[in-house]
Amino acid sequence: MGLYLSHTTWDARDPFAVAQFWRALMGWEIAEPESYRPGSDECSLEAPNGTIVLFYRVPDAKQVKNRAHMDLRAQASTRDAEIERALALGATMVDDRRSDLGWAVLADPEGNEFCILDG
Repeated sequence: MGLYLSHTTWDARDPFAVAQFWRALMGWEIAEPESYRPGSDECSLEAPNGTIVLFYRVPDAKQVKNRAHMDLRAQASTRDAEIERALALGATMVDDRRSDLGWAVLADPEGNEFCILDG
């Protein structure tokens, strides 16, 4: 193949605030320290496997459900503990499906959905 995934971009009204949420939730490192600051138009984080997530400023707020989202699993704790930690960091519960499907749909501070799955 001739292509590789450079990074994944998430639109944000406040890239720094959204990146701070994901940095705290995932423990990711800052990818480009020179642009990682309040008021920046873009803030990048890097996962331990090298995946880059870019949060990029857009003028409009999220309007509808994401067409793509992250599915996350707990590594050293439990699904429920990670859901509670995400809520404490500023996430909101969108759809709690733990009792029937085994996951919960949450949203970051700007409304971008993500799921925390059962182990």
